[in-house]
Amino acid sequence: MKKSRITLVVLIISLIIGFGYMGGYRFDALSAARANSFVSKDSILIDEVDYSWGRFYIFDSPEKKPVTVITLKSYRYLWSSRIVINHDHRDDRIITIGGGTLNNPDATVISIIVDDPDVSYLEVGPESNRVKREVDLGKPMTFSWDIPVQLNFLYPKAFNKSGELLYEYRYPTNTHYIRQEDLRWYSVKE
Repeated sequence: MKKSRITLVVLIISLIIGFGYMGGYRFDALSAARANSFVSKDSILIDEVDYSWGRFYIFDSPEKKPVTVITLKSYRYLWSSRIVINHDHRDDRIITIGGGTLNNPDATVISIIVDDPDVSYLEVGPESNRVKREVDLGKPMTFSWDIPVQLNFLYPKAFNKSGELLYEYRYPTNTHYIRQEDLRWYSVKE
């Protein structure tokens, strides 16, 4: 009788763990992010931002678009990933490769790669909390805040070493029809 109860308990625990695993729950945040069906097997982790409640992971893939995956702590020891944000591949001199905004918990992340040697530094953030960073060409620069802000309201700007504005991250100014894929870096000379 005792042996059958132990077997039943082991079976129930095994079923719970199995269903949790199939549901995307993992014991660490990165495994939960990689378990998300929108993250391809060949994806490369580019950067991450750690919050007390979860993490933002920015992946790139040779075959797919860059993707930002948000993992959340669940049930104290488990992690799950239900939020994915895609970003378009572009051949621009500055590209936004990842980021996103969350409300409750509050967070904003944006990750940028600069390939224009004329760009010396970036300024990003809401007017009350601007962040200025020197550019390291070809390497991701990730900015984060503990408040929710739409990425276009971070007003990212790229400057040369003389402080002259070269690029702005925004929607096009010459149209009344706005599409999400049109939010990108535009040269101020265009």
